[in-house]
Amino acid sequence: MVAVAGLDTAEMPNVSPALEAILTQLAADQKAAADQPGKGPDVNASFNAALAKVNELAKNGDKDAQYALGHWGVLSNSNVNEIVELFRKAAAQGQVLAKVELAQVLLQAFPQDAERVQEAVKLIQEAEAANNKVARRLLANLHLAGAGGIEKSVDKARALLEKGSAEGDGESTLGLSQLYAAGVPGLPKDEQKSLDYLIEATKQENAVAMSTYAARLFDGDPPAEGSKQLVKKDPAAAIKMFEDAAAKGFAAANRLLGAIYENGLGGQPKDLKKAVEYYTKAANANDAQALFRLGNYFESGLKASDAADAEAIVVQNAKSALDLYRLAAQNGSAEAFYNVGVYYETGTVVDKDPAKAFTFHLRAANSGLPQAQHRLAGLYQNGTGVAQDVVAAMGWYQRAASRNFAASQVALGQMYETGAGGSVDATAAALQYSNAAEQGEPLAMLRLASLYERGLATAKNEPDLARSLAYADLAVDASNSAELAVKYRDELKAKMTAAQIAEAKKIYDSKKTTPAAAAPAKPAAPAKK
Repeated sequence: MVAVAGLDTAEMPNVSPALEAILTQLAADQKAAADQPGKGPDVNASFNAALAKVNELAKNGDKDAQYALGHWGVLSNSNVNEIVELFRKAAAQGQVLAKVELAQVLLQAFPQDAERVQEAVKLIQEAEAANNKVARRLLANLHLAGAGGIEKSVDKARALLEKGSAEGDGESTLGLSQLYAAGVPGLPKDEQKSLDYLIEATKQENAVAMSTYAARLFDGDPPAEGSKQLVKKDPAAAIKMFEDAAAKGFAAANRLLGAIYENGLGGQPKDLKKAVEYYTKAANANDAQALFRLGNYFESGLKASDAADAEAIVVQNAKSALDLYRLAAQNGSAEAFYNVGVYYETGTVVDKDPAKAFTFHLRAANSGLPQAQHRLAGLYQNGTGVAQDVVAAMGWYQRAASRNFAASQVALGQMYETGAGGSVDATAAALQYSNAAEQGEPLAMLRLASLYERGLATAKNEPDLARSLAYADLAVDASNSAELAVKYRDELKAKMTAAQIAEAKKIYDSKKTTPAAAAPAKPAAPAKK
């Protein structure tokens, strides 16, 4: 049995010897590359060699190879339609994992297509009947939401999760903990049951449960009137939980120990050298997050302290960072897909390739990563690596902006202000700038200042120079007196009266005293005509 690049042959009954041999070699290459980033086997070359062999098996009808190609998706330069076709071929031969992942692709890519949603639901039901734990959780979620034509039923959702929990699925057990923690109609909130399930999930080595329970052990539950403290402060118990799991080879436990020593959590002294050791153990077991964190270290370098003569724990090496990001992406890290995309976009230690950058950013964006959604929007807006499409650009900016990503809020505001991708809408622009300004974004403050100066962010559509100057001053502060902000402020101030400047100072002072520096009032709605 072998687990590599997001695949586990233990989950593929009767896997062909040929596919297992290919994956075994890939696992050996990846381990060697993780052991010596930048010096071991070429990560991209070894993956592409495996990819070519798996592709041949898939052409010859190997259902697990077809599934593997679909699962790797963007790594094999497949588009969503090709991925769907690969999964369909494998699913038609009874490949249960393909059924589950095909269902997920259909639900994500075609949520408004009733026929495809029904196909997805049918696949989930078939996979759950075959005892697939992921399908069981998906079906439980459908029952909770009453989606896809599935009956809305908390009881049926709970029964599915209880079945999974009884079979050792930590994700199902964690789901039960979360249900009881929140309380839903038909299932009253029960903090003790929630904790019991959380502890059970840690015993089933669920990484999220372990991290959640450890956080409570580090600090203890805060005292609350009318309820007893269920978890008392016990950092040593949290550390022991991780160490026991790590000793059994649980990769996520090593990674979580790395995070503890990296940040000095749970009363442990900060020890970056020890953190790297734990991350490396987790990375050697294909833990995507650990691979990604090590990639961060190689990208920027890591010293034992901030002192100029401090020992270098990790020497900066962009090629090693890229190798680790590739490995993390092959194991499913959305952040790693994004970083690999940036390397291709900027031509860092690889030839600049906008089309490849677009492909990697798209995969990360579809995973919900706002910085990838922002970058993807920029590629669409400029026609870089993809045909120019300002409507698609606006859509991706909107997704990232809805996740409170300030740069996208500014970019979206500029599109509304200029009418790119639609009609001019100064009110919508002001709202986006306001959202970004609340996060301390100086360009958003300047754009708001400009709108107020021109009377485009006021109820009466009249200039408000005092408010404009207040935002300009805030922009100067937020940008550390950047030349553009200072120039705009000074030119604006020169045409204002003493009374207007005094009013601007009052507005500025009131905003400087708010918890979020420069938190502006939302722009007024335009007057109705």
